[in-house]
Amino acid sequence: MRVSRLTLLLCVVLVLLWLNTRMMLPKRYPSVEVHRDAGGAENSPNKAVPRVEAKELKAGTALNGELETALHRALPSGPGGVLLLTFGDKGYRAAIHNFVAHAEAASAPHVVGAVDRETFEWLSARGTPSYLTALAHETYQFDGSNAHASDAWAKFARMRTGEIARVVGLGYAVMHTDTDVVWLRDPTPYLLCDPELDAELSFRGASCGWLKKVDVAVSSDNMSPGEDLRIGAAYAAGGTLNTGILFIRPTAAGRAFAARWHSIVTKPPPGPKYAGPGCCTSDQQVFGRMVGGYPGLGVPPGAPSRSRLLTADGNLTLGTLPLALFMNGHGYFVQHAHLRPPPRGALVGNAPLNPYAVHATYTLDRHDGIAKAQRFREAGLWRAETPWPASTRYLALNSSMPPSMQSKLDDYVRRQMAVSNIDVHLEALTAYVAELRDALALALALGRTLVLPRWTCYCDRLWSGSDDIFHFGCMYPGAQDGQFVPFVCPMDHVLSPHAWAADPEHGVAATPYADAVLVEELISRGTRPVELRLVSRSEHEALRAQQSGEQGLDALPAGVTGEEARELLRHREDTRILRLPHARGLLCGVTEPARFNALAERVLRVPTWCSKCFDTCDRELRKWLPPRTIKAASTSLNSVCFTPDPPPAFRPNECVLNVKAADERL
Repeated sequence: MRVSRLTLLLCVVLVLLWLNTRMMLPKRYPSVEVHRDAGGAENSPNKAVPRVEAKELKAGTALNGELETALHRALPSGPGGVLLLTFGDKGYRAAIHNFVAHAEAASAPHVVGAVDRETFEWLSARGTPSYLTALAHETYQFDGSNAHASDAWAKFARMRTGEIARVVGLGYAVMHTDTDVVWLRDPTPYLLCDPELDAELSFRGASCGWLKKVDVAVSSDNMSPGEDLRIGAAYAAGGTLNTGILFIRPTAAGRAFAARWHSIVTKPPPGPKYAGPGCCTSDQQVFGRMVGGYPGLGVPPGAPSRSRLLTADGNLTLGTLPLALFMNGHGYFVQHAHLRPPPRGALVGNAPLNPYAVHATYTLDRHDGIAKAQRFREAGLWRAETPWPASTRYLALNSSMPPSMQSKLDDYVRRQMAVSNIDVHLEALTAYVAELRDALALALALGRTLVLPRWTCYCDRLWSGSDDIFHFGCMYPGAQDGQFVPFVCPMDHVLSPHAWAADPEHGVAATPYADAVLVEELISRGTRPVELRLVSRSEHEALRAQQSGEQGLDALPAGVTGEEARELLRHREDTRILRLPHARGLLCGVTEPARFNALAERVLRVPTWCSKCFDTCDRELRKWLPPRTIKAASTSLNSVCFTPDPPPAFRPNECVLNVKAADERL
């Protein structure tokens, strides 16, 4: 029987209408399976833990400080999705603000446990699902020290693990997250392994199917996202697990583990397992001892290659979250692994995976809130500040290659040696702060906010001189497979963010600056910078002689003073962005040299750069540095600490350039 064209067309239309209807339906993810199997010894991790029933709440219930109300606000339909859960007090308001802003933008359900009433009231006023933890009902001052050894920290750890166990006990799949984590995307599709997503990831060799088997999945402090993808959980087992990104499913074993974690943090049992050294002043240390057991973590026998599952102490199914999807600070801010093709054998195809989260670990300069905020800010991920007023005027400094550095690079290329080495890196750091002296002085003279450039680093920087970075091609040991040098420096590799921040205790005001990402964003919105030219004095005079009218030149002569530059650029007072190609040989002097020199002494000092040497340092470093330089930096036979020279100070009634050779100026 023949089918008319009209009938075929009608069938096609009906199919398209059906598909469109399916696409309009809300996305449903696989539900979290709650195993109710009982059994196990009295303190066994797989002992059945009864699910706690949550209170029934009416839709639209106002936040009242109760946990159940916050959970209902975050997930009105109740357990079944994934909940981001974090904790903090007023001292961490900026980090909480940034966390919430990104979670909201990602449409990721989240709840903040407030450690003080002020934080709860602030979050409640902005509509953020939040509640009052037990610590908010007592006098408590949170200690954010990285040592994690104070009584205040121990009290916080007890509260936090107890609240996590409580929410998991209510049947929620909890992604515990530190406040210094930015959620770029909602992790729910991955953590509950949406079939469509799994098909996509499986094609590339990174299936999420393993998550259906786990009770607990945790992030890692290991250094190589590529090796983590290529090897799997066996790679993570050899490093440090980080509970700052920790997923617990409400299975019987998951609920039991959360409860036991809290119990051990509260009162560690006697015996060597939870005794020092290295334990147990933090909940993360306790977690490591709980899952490590003896002889330690390992991949289950017969597990396939790249398995993300580990055998843990007790009857717990433990998994490790892929570093490429849940990135630590080094992988994201230094290696930029999310932008680089994965190493060979890590994935099918050359496109990197799009991460769900980035954790601001591996920061430098005290590793605290100021350092973490700067890392996020220069990556365009900081949402906790009021935007710069539209009236703000900027002076941007381009990153450029000084002739002396180019000559040094060319020499290493001729010698068939890697250009990423300590000699080039120290030369670069010295040149960067020398140029910054003049850029900062000019910005102050013009009444503008300085925009820092995107500098290039030729060596990574260790937290301390605890390892031999030279042996690994000037890359952080463990990260060398990424071959990421040279790389775009975070600010804390060149300068101290703390030195630029306000210090009210000592009456020091902040030194205003902006990051390159801000200018890039303004340009993307249509703001065009005026590109200034730096020319010789004779060329500048010739240009002025050729000029007609009062228009003014968008150029500065080398060796200008701050006051002279202000007059020469007066015609650009209302221009939003002025941009310098470089600042070599730009300024001779400033109006108040003593005042500026005091500022420069604080903000333009490069942090000390330290490393160990596998061999004696004089032998290991002689291929790059002369003996006198090595000797001056040596703190022992096997360790060095370099302190790059600060820029020269301005002097009254003298011309003090930031370069020595005339050919370096332009």
